Amino acid sequence: MNNRYYYTSDRRSRLITSIVVTVTALLSLLAGYYSHGGYFMAWVLSLVAGVAGLYALSIPRYIEIGQEAIEIHCVLELTTIRYEDLVSIRKLQPSDMRYCFPLLGSYGFFGYYGYYYNLLYWDVVKVYAGCWNNFVELEDIYEQRYIVSCDDPDAMIADLKAADNTPDRTKD
Repeated sequence: MNNRYYYTSDRRSRLITSIVVTVTALLSLLAGYYSHGGYFMAWVLSLVAGVAGLYALSIPRYIEIGQEAIEIHCVLELTTIRYEDLVSIRKLQPSDMRYCFPLLGSYGFFGYYGYYYNLLYWDVVKVYAGCWNNFVELEDIYEQRYIVSCDDPDAMIADLKAADNTPDRTKD
């Protein structure tokens, strides 16, 4: 039983992505036009391209519910959470995420992903979301919280409980 839940971008994420790409391209063109060469401009453009590349490599693609574990696939990163390590699985409302702010990650540039600080619980959570709704929180035995999003969170929670085959440990 391998079920995949693909990430879809919301309208705000697509808008932020297009604005950031357009502004970055315009600033790069203006900097290239008005600069007279030199190492400083090449260094700045290389830095901007490197940071954009790192963001692009961390874009979440899909969630796969496998036989042994749940896998969160990004372009280059793979996060695996074994079922026996899961402590709780619960659905979150967008209002529960109101107090989460990005520490190291993206807030709308190709989605919402990275390390976020939650002011409500005073801890750091790992977020993998394509849109800012339909959240599911996964907590493991190491007290690491993962927040993912998908189009049908209720079906994903049901699939996780069916694949887990252990007593219900979900917190309400």
